[in-house]
Amino acid sequence: MYRKPNSEFGKAVFQEDSKTYFTSDYSENGFVFAPFNSDKKTLLIPFAVADRFSFITPEIETFSVSEIKNNTSGIEKKQHEKLVQKGIDFIINSDTDKVVLSRKELIEVDDCDVFKIYQKLVVNYPTAYVYCWFHPVSGLWMGATPELLLSSDSQEFKITALASTQEYKGTLDVDWNEKEKQEHQFVIDYIVSQLANYKLKISEIKTVKAGNLVHLRADISGTISDPNFDLSKLIETLHPTSATCGLPKESAKEFILKNEHYNREYYTGFLGEINSTLIDLYVNLRCMKIDIKGQNVKLYIGGGITKGSNPIKEWEETVAKSKVMKKVLL
Repeated sequence: MYRKPNSEFGKAVFQEDSKTYFTSDYSENGFVFAPFNSDKKTLLIPFAVADRFSFITPEIETFSVSEIKNNTSGIEKKQHEKLVQKGIDFIINSDTDKVVLSRKELIEVDDCDVFKIYQKLVVNYPTAYVYCWFHPVSGLWMGATPELLLSSDSQEFKITALASTQEYKGTLDVDWNEKEKQEHQFVIDYIVSQLANYKLKISEIKTVKAGNLVHLRADISGTISDPNFDLSKLIETLHPTSATCGLPKESAKEFILKNEHYNREYYTGFLGEINSTLIDLYVNLRCMKIDIKGQNVKLYIGGGITKGSNPIKEWEETVAKSKVMKKVLL
């Protein structure tokens, strides 16, 4: 199930057979679910073997994120701050400008009603891409992501450059510091450099709200003039993004895989529709993996690290981001 940003309608896709499908060239019509590590396979539910329908999600009561308490231990805090400092040292002593470091948080839940959680996600995050995905290979994942990876038709494509985070304090008139501005500019510059063969338009940078958080955002669009446009190459260029991996991509990815000491799986991967007339893919942020039998949830949260980062503030940013999913688990 999924609901696009600012839409009152949700869509559902249910595969009719038990076969496992993958895609590498994104030429099929279907719904894809891709991992962070692009060396791994991308799952596909082909529309040709699926039932599809639209629906309206019923309204439910919302509540304040301030009710949520941080239940992480001091050990987790120290471990993440140590990882961030290691990332800062790596950046200072290498040609890497940015690395995105994350952690996972395990939460035990008594009531794991997937449909109720989905309702809460839809109501609380109207501007996000909300989804619930299950596949025997990946397990059950849910999320409310604010970041568009790629949207395109046969003539144009659009990409969102999203980075930097603060807690929302009742206004979009936010004072962004130099580290935060630089982090976002890294994302814009990387996308532009990788798409040098396209004529691009870049919107003004603005502050946008995503749940209890605000981010810096710019929209980048381009024209598709080549009749032999290769979608898979464009996706390969963009994923993983500089907002979820770092810059340069390969050195940042190598550092992440070596030092995070856990498997991101599909966190910071991407998901969405692909078909002959429309591509609509989103980065898998603000997400969780749910183990219904074990009655536990894994939250995945991270942040962009530059040489100007502060380990304590980076920890606090992950705590703020964790509230996006914790809010719907109450």
